[in-house]
Amino acid sequence: MNARIVLAAIFLAGLTGCATPMGTKRDSYPAMYTEKKPVSILVVPAINESTAADAGDLLNVTVAQPFTNQGYYVLPVPLVYEIFKREGILEGTQVKGIPTPIFKKNFGADSVLFMTIENWDKNYVVVAGNITVGIEYVLMSTETNEVLWSYDQKVVVDTSSSSGNILVDLVATAISTAVADYVPVAAQVHAVAIQSMPFGKYHPKSGLDGEVRSVNLAAKDAALDPNK
Repeated sequence: MNARIVLAAIFLAGLTGCATPMGTKRDSYPAMYTEKKPVSILVVPAINESTAADAGDLLNVTVAQPFTNQGYYVLPVPLVYEIFKREGILEGTQVKGIPTPIFKKNFGADSVLFMTIENWDKNYVVVAGNITVGIEYVLMSTETNEVLWSYDQKVVVDTSSSSGNILVDLVATAISTAVADYVPVAAQVHAVAIQSMPFGKYHPKSGLDGEVRSVNLAAKDAALDPNK
């Protein structure tokens, strides 16, 4: 059974029927088009707000490649995490609030990516099931301490079975939900979110995508909303 994938944002759940405000990359993230736009990204341990203890470790597997493809040099995630681990830092709340120039001094990166895992769940009710991954992204400059890029994205994969036989569907949905893999779903979240991110120095279209209207402004602002 091919899982049906639904792309959604938590903060837009109540806005069905309303037009989604969209902005250009340049207007939304002006600092990404200046001389000081980031070249390298340091990914720090994610803040895990889900109930899945292994969510952060699984997220590590997926995070580097999308940003590399977008034209940035991503410091080797396993090496970086090993350094943090040696310092006793295992979770993102331990680095939250640290002045970003410290990351520049210790790692040499000109930007740092903070991620918050908001959803990492499997839901199963009779013949209905899904797997949900929601991630908040905030990229900050290690030179100016300003926010360079932000986004909040959620992906829901429907694991329900619909053969028409309720007993078969019940068993099939339970099995499909139980064995569903979080990693490809997290990759889907990255793929959607990163469409809003300006291309980096190492991408052939770097600096040429400023007028692309691909930024969901609600998603951009939600990542910075402390009250959501």
